[in-house]
Amino acid sequence: MNRRKNDKTFVFGLGRIIVAIIALLFLMRTFVADLAIVRGRSMLPGLKASDIVFVFKAAYGLRNPRGGYLLLWSEPEERQLVAAVRPESTAVFIKRVASVLIMDNPEAPLEMEKGYYLLGDNKYESIDSRDFGPVPMNNILGRVFPIPGF
Repeated sequence: MNRRKNDKTFVFGLGRIIVAIIALLFLMRTFVADLAIVRGRSMLPGLKASDIVFVFKAAYGLRNPRGGYLLLWSEPEERQLVAAVRPESTAVFIKRVASVLIMDNPEAPLEMEKGYYLLGDNKYESIDSRDFGPVPMNNILGRVFPIPGF
């Protein structure tokens, strides 16, 4: 009888540990860091298709899971690699910050915000800010770091 109780306690405890690990991984992936696979040839020669990169989502602030930032503590600088969501789309891409611009905020009259002009390293095969314009900070998902050897 005592053995059954110990088995149930063990299974219940193991279940709680597994749920806690899954919750922690979800939180880490949502707010802190993620891995991404490079698609296409737009970042050649530095990054090629199927390279794996580390996306540090907390590099610039605490993101809202529904989009945008709850709290900002830093901003992308020129030449940094970033992961971003293409304006008016859900497509995620990796590009390099070419310049930081001040642009009008159409949602708030007389309010200006920073926009980021993002370019691919391979200008002949890149769809980037030359095609869709500057990207607002809320579309920047995080800073990208190549993982050597992948």
